[in-house]
Order: sequence, then structure tokens, then C-alpha cells
Amino acid sequence: MNEFFTFMGMGIEHVISFPEGYDHLLFILALSAIYTFSDWRKVLMLVTAFTVGHSFTLLLTVYDFSPIPSSVIEWLIPLTILIVCIMNFVIKIENKTIITDSEILDLSNQTKEVTSPLMLRRYTIALFFGLIHGLGFANYLRQMLPNDLFSPLLGFNIGLEIAQIIIVLVGLLVGFLVIKFLKFSQNRWKIVLSTIVFVFALHLFVMQSLALFE
Repeated sequence: MNEFFTFMGMGIEHVISFPEGYDHLLFILALSAIYTFSDWRKVLMLVTAFTVGHSFTLLLTVYDFSPIPSSVIEWLIPLTILIVCIMNFVIKIENKTIITDSEILDLSNQTKEVTSPLMLRRYTIALFFGLIHGLGFANYLRQMLPNDLFSPLLGFNIGLEIAQIIIVLVGLLVGFLVIKFLKFSQNRWKIVLSTIVFVFALHLFVMQSLALFE
């Protein structure tokens, strides 16, 4: 049990520490940039899809199955962030009116939104990009895993999920404050946040490109 919590702490630390979790933080912010607190179900499902993806490849790579060289993986990770940012730029968000109590309780409508074609595409993308990010995690984790993999891997992935949810909540809170007090529209905030993430991800992509092709 102590081993489980040790690796769970490592999972949390890996995401929120700098610079180790820098690219992970950027991806989660990009993924959730188009949402607000009222979309928490969508964001939670996206983050979980991402976790499922990187958990799968993490399990494969700790068993020494890694079909892509680590240098290429490090190049692909910022590329996935750039792609999500570009997707955010082209998505048009409808201005939301005040949500009534009856709409909050309308679970059938919320279910339709969560399972809409747009959301299904984003779940698929989050899952696929999670596969890529999982390959990067393996390089970090492989040397520290003991012989019994189940408990450490479970703890590490739960830690990752906790840290991702914390990042999402902080991002949504900042977005709420900006929209409410600075009178930004949701579209404007989406563009601002996605642009900030894009700039940092582009810097990472350029650095990894130089390292890959030198």
C-alpha cells in the first residue's frame, strides 16, 4: 500500500512539477480551453480518455514494447498540443445564456451534449494523443518500477488523473474570473488561452525539432 501511494505522489508530481510536467500541463489546458464550469462532465470525460490512452501505452512500454524512438516521441508531444490549439481556434462557441434550474436538472440534454459528434471526435483525439504521451511517460517511469507492476502503475495513473483534474479546475476557475470580471466572451477567452498555450508549445516543438534533426 505504501508503494501505491508513493507512485501516486510521483504521478501528481510529474504533472504539476516544472519542467517535467510542462508539456502535460500545456496539453490539458489546450484540451479544456473551450469549456466552462457548466461543461465539467465533458472535460472530465476528455481528461479520462487521455488518461486511458497514456495508461495503455505506459503499460506496453514498461514491458519494453516501444515502437517509436524516444526522440521522435518527444517531438510528437508538443505537436499534439499545437494540433489541439489549432482545433480550438476553428471551433465556434455559441454564447450561453443564463442556465435555469430546469436545464441543470435536464440530464437527457446533458447526455446528448456529452455524446455529440463533436465530443466523440475530441474523446477520440484525447485517447489517441494520450497514447503518444504515454510513450513519453514510460521513459520517465521505467527505471523506477519494481517487479510487481500493477500497484505502482495504478497509483501512478491515479496520481496523473488527480493532477490533471486540479489543472482543469484551476484553468476553468481562471476562465470564469476572466469572463465574469473582465467581460470576455467565452470565444475570446478560448482564443487567448489557446494562443498562450500555442506559443509555449511552438517553442517546445522547435526545440525538439532541432534536437531531432541535428
